Amino acid sequence: MKKALLIAGIILAVLAPAPAQDMKEQQEQQKAMEAYMKAAAVTENHRFLAKYAGDWDVDVTYWTAPGAPPTKSAAAFKGASRLGGRYVMMDFSGFMMGQPFEGIWLVGFDNLEQKYNTLWIDNTSTSFFITKGTREGNVISESGSWPDPVSGRTLQVKARTTWVSNDEFRYEQFMVLADGSEHKGMEFSSKRRK
Repeated sequence: MKKALLIAGIILAVLAPAPAQDMKEQQEQQKAMEAYMKAAAVTENHRFLAKYAGDWDVDVTYWTAPGAPPTKSAAAFKGASRLGGRYVMMDFSGFMMGQPFEGIWLVGFDNLEQKYNTLWIDNTSTSFFITKGTREGNVISESGSWPDPVSGRTLQVKARTTWVSNDEFRYEQFMVLADGSEHKGMEFSSKRRK
């Protein structure tokens, strides 16, 4: 009888979840939930992006090559906060080289990387253009690489967004040439439509 009770006790101990094991699993689940909540949190960096929301008049200047004369055109952005303030999406419409030019500019801040991420897509390409970077004060500086359909190479790029005020920002894009020098290829000067 004692042996049977001992065996039953052992079986129950093995089959029944131990309180310590349950507690450890709950703590691990709690830590995982806290990590996910921290990764998804809307922070001051996301609130900074809210400035992009609204309607913008844009003066576009671009240079086809170093030393080439600039080409200018007018365009517009329409920005909106998305996904609970974690991202801002801007629809761009204008003209480039006499042709209609449309694009989507998606900007967010990655809490895990601690970097701003920018995705650009437009009707002149089927490629995704991605840059990442940091912000100091009112300036976001980013870098990345983009495919070049002319050379077949991947080009290194840098971008800088400078907030002049809450109603004006300037986006500048630079191509990094083979010799390491930078060529300013594009500038968007944007003013909030009132």
